[in-house]
Amino acid sequence: MMTKARTLFAAGVIAGLLASPALADGLYGQWRVSFDAHPGGPLPFTLDVREGKTGPQAWIVNPPERLKVEQVQVTGDAITLIFPSYNSRLELKAAGNGKLAGSATVLRATGTVNLAARAERGAWRFTPTAVKPAGNVTGRWNLTAGDNKAKGLLILKQTGAQVSGTVQLPSGDMRYLSGELNGNQLKLSTFDGSFTSLWAGTLQGSTLTGASFAATSRPTGNPWSAQLERGATMNAVAVEKPGGERLSFKLPTPEGQMISLNDARYKGKVVVISIGGAWCPNCHDEAQYLGPYAARRQKEGLEMIGMQFEYGGDQARAMRQITSFRSRYKLPYPMVYAGQPNAEDTKKVLGALAPVKVWPTTIFIGRDGLVKEVHVGWAGPATGALHAEAKREFDETVTRLLKARS
Repeated sequence: MMTKARTLFAAGVIAGLLASPALADGLYGQWRVSFDAHPGGPLPFTLDVREGKTGPQAWIVNPPERLKVEQVQVTGDAITLIFPSYNSRLELKAAGNGKLAGSATVLRATGTVNLAARAERGAWRFTPTAVKPAGNVTGRWNLTAGDNKAKGLLILKQTGAQVSGTVQLPSGDMRYLSGELNGNQLKLSTFDGSFTSLWAGTLQGSTLTGASFAATSRPTGNPWSAQLERGATMNAVAVEKPGGERLSFKLPTPEGQMISLNDARYKGKVVVISIGGAWCPNCHDEAQYLGPYAARRQKEGLEMIGMQFEYGGDQARAMRQITSFRSRYKLPYPMVYAGQPNAEDTKKVLGALAPVKVWPTTIFIGRDGLVKEVHVGWAGPATGALHAEAKREFDETVTRLLKARS
């Protein structure tokens, strides 16, 4: 009896060991993930998990973007996606019937937010088969959004019932939105590892009306309306020209340095200060541009500083966040911790240039140490022509200041 029991136990262990890799292999492929309890209704996106040369890899897909996940773990019956630069994660585990269930943990100004998630095989967005669209929403739409009636631009492209695009507001763009026009009902969504945005609207002729929702939105969301207009556009960033202020700060880096504009490395140089936070999706888009740009033009006399304002009062956590952000984008310039993203902390550091209301905001300092321009906001790659304009304006400002003697 003892021998038989041991044999059965050993067989069970071996079966378990053999089953785990098979189950893990079954987790690869495309999944339709949905945050079903998200404000405004389910928020879907596509997750593509593959076996790479060095281990599992994954991409979050909001067409046309395929955003590579920073860290991926596929073990047994679970997929874990980790985003150190956002301090967020998504965990999914087998839930029977070939489906997965779990949750995403994201950081917001109010604290940690948990979004229940489920996943099933497939890549459809909101409905498996959308009904015939009531029209074509391709084009540029003049947008009015929120209770404050902010003016913006809705950029859409429709193929069949599938719709992709983005929204540009004075506060920044909504990154890559993807969805469908189902009859006269428009739905668009995005998730980039932390940031969530859901846009729902009704098409009536050349007018769209609806509401948008983020992870912490009120149940009714933020109202919006848009009017189709040929040639509709807006400024990629707002350019301000203050009266030659001189900034004075001394702030720490995660490496233990104290950075000041009085340091020898900044004397007689053009200095660009990028004001942002790891929580800010547009700051991530801006960093992808700033890193290579700073490295390319440093020999001409350009220096950059990343000035980060992070959620919460835990400085040690903020420093880890800044390190992860800098590492993800291989930024060649120092990044300092400046406090929390509120009016009080920005005033302490930036004086008359505060409060900062739009993230990111970029400060351009001439060789004489005086502030020459402030660029408010950023247009990311999802905006197409506006993104090109934002990069052009940035480059022209830097070039002009590098050529100036003072």
